[in-house]
Amino acid sequence: MEKRILFVKHLNSSFIRRDEVLLAQHHRLKVFHFSQNKGWRVVFGLVRQFFVMLWLIPQSHLVYIWFADFHAVIPSILGRAFRRKVVIIIGGVDASYLPEYRYGTKTRLFGKLSVKLSTRLATHLLPVSIFTKNALLTNISPQLETKTRVIYNCFDAPFLSADNEYRREILTVCLASRVNTLYIKGVDFFIEVARALPELSFSVVGPHGEAYNFLMQTKPDNLNVIKPLSHDELQQTLLRSKIICQFSRHEAFGLALLEGIASGCFPIGYDFGGTAEILQHTQNTLISKLDVEEAKSRLRFALSADAEMMKTIQNQVLPRFSCALRQQQLRQIIYSD
Repeated sequence: MEKRILFVKHLNSSFIRRDEVLLAQHHRLKVFHFSQNKGWRVVFGLVRQFFVMLWLIPQSHLVYIWFADFHAVIPSILGRAFRRKVVIIIGGVDASYLPEYRYGTKTRLFGKLSVKLSTRLATHLLPVSIFTKNALLTNISPQLETKTRVIYNCFDAPFLSADNEYRREILTVCLASRVNTLYIKGVDFFIEVARALPELSFSVVGPHGEAYNFLMQTKPDNLNVIKPLSHDELQQTLLRSKIICQFSRHEAFGLALLEGIASGCFPIGYDFGGTAEILQHTQNTLISKLDVEEAKSRLRFALSADAEMMKTIQNQVLPRFSCALRQQQLRQIIYSD
């Protein structure tokens, strides 16, 4: 039997839209996009949200919210008031607390109150990785464990390709507007590696605003800085690249890494967080610390990797993050008592 699901989001990222598609295949979905994310507009947005939720929640079987932040509080309160199941996807930033980088929902006073209240009220919390679950229990509350279950993000690749012998580009993806985010995502280390290998070509995709300006002023000559691309453009860029790097000091999951693997890019990542979970059981893909010499050694190996080796990595990684698996696990939550 299909369920009526109220889907609440404040971002429109590809992984959130993917959940919309998955849920809409078997359920009746109403989507509320909280788009007033800054300044005083948030207050007016919350007032509007209250009345919309007051109308829609009684008509729904379940409230499904992406991220535990300010936009999750009213749906959580009203969802429980109307005795509905309230599911919150813990995406990473909401479980994080890195005050030195001003990173994490909890670093803002309003965010701290929001994440505390919404996670306490939710009936189910679904972190996107084990690393994110551990951060949630450490930074928010260990008492949340009883209603927490890890369900990985997913990616189904329609364009598997591993045999382009002309690939040479070394790529990292970092959607960032702040310089602090570049450090969290390890882009500063990526630049160090690029400087140490001037004969190779490197690219950073996704920075904008102050992050883009900072990189343009500090980058070496062999590093290209590319502003955010559409999803189709990013896929085409990945298909032309040989290696995708993920050197994040804090990474909840790393969807770009999965997309790169699906596109035939050899993955090189820092053995920490969600990156380590994605690349577990693969060979010659992880560096134990952010050390330039270790990264250079891995990159040289990856440049010599053939199509057969890349297909082995794809077979080891991609089936663990299929959308059919995520859909099955979400179904268990939706129909549970």
